[in-house]
Amino acid sequence: MEKLLIISAFSILFTLIGTKFLKNFLENKKIFDIPNERSSHSKPIPTGGGWIINLCIIGIIFFLDPYDKIPAIITISGLSYISWQDDLKNINIGIRLLFQIFFISIYFVYLYFFDFYNQSQLIHIFFIILIFTWFINIFNFMDGIDGISTIMTITICIGIIFAYLLNNSEYFPRFEILIISTCFAFLYWNWNPAKIFLGDVGSIVLGFVCALSLYWLFLDGNTWHWTLSLPMYYILDTTLTLIRRLIEGKKVWKAHREHYYQKAVQSGMAHSKVVLSIIILQTLIIFTCYFIKNPYLVVFLVFIESTGLIIYFSSKYKKST
Repeated sequence: MEKLLIISAFSILFTLIGTKFLKNFLENKKIFDIPNERSSHSKPIPTGGGWIINLCIIGIIFFLDPYDKIPAIITISGLSYISWQDDLKNINIGIRLLFQIFFISIYFVYLYFFDFYNQSQLIHIFFIILIFTWFINIFNFMDGIDGISTIMTITICIGIIFAYLLNNSEYFPRFEILIISTCFAFLYWNWNPAKIFLGDVGSIVLGFVCALSLYWLFLDGNTWHWTLSLPMYYILDTTLTLIRRLIEGKKVWKAHREHYYQKAVQSGMAHSKVVLSIIILQTLIIFTCYFIKNPYLVVFLVFIESTGLIIYFSSKYKKST
């Protein structure tokens, strides 16, 4: 526990100080997120702050020394590289997806060859890779206002910790605790009004980290409802937005600001109030998962709770137009 506290303190200091130096570097190199018609900000903001978080995550993995250390670091490094190139050059979506699938595959193929899976589970691995690819892009789609992805990562990890405790698991969630420490430190720079953005390099990797933690939680047994419930709002907002855009004949792969949380911002809600609404929802979801014993009822209630926030954001937008 003492080592965990020391590493947690180091992660906080590294993120706080490192982000300051990175911000100065990005400003000197003129690497900004320039506002356009899709943006929720009004002035150029340095983007690429996720590099500090990613370096911290790699350091955490080295410290914890899990058996999947090598493929995890390769996958995170690969996703960081391709996402950073996308931040700089707007890579074609097809090429980006292929690279994402490739780097995520490295992780699961490694586990397969080291006998974590048997041969009959190859199709299982294929679907997991697709789900991970979908999930990291959900995180990227939803990273449209100050602090939202950092907060979502924190609340998902807090929920995972509660799930392990409730499940009397042999696993102690050191990784999730350290991720929370890192993200809390980054919030100093990323809370509204943000002084630096995560960029794709940050949101994609945070999506992978959350997906990985949720996946291992699922494998712990009797926790599938936690795995589905904790990211429920992100899943619903993204899915409903994509369906609506398909019905309207719009190109679903093109960047936009039509997510429900973005509509709330367009209605006049401050970034911080929208994110606080999500914090309240995530807290309610954790309480629901913790105190309700029937997993099917949990998922139903969480679906209702998440839908309720979407309806609230949508109503705020309609009133303003």
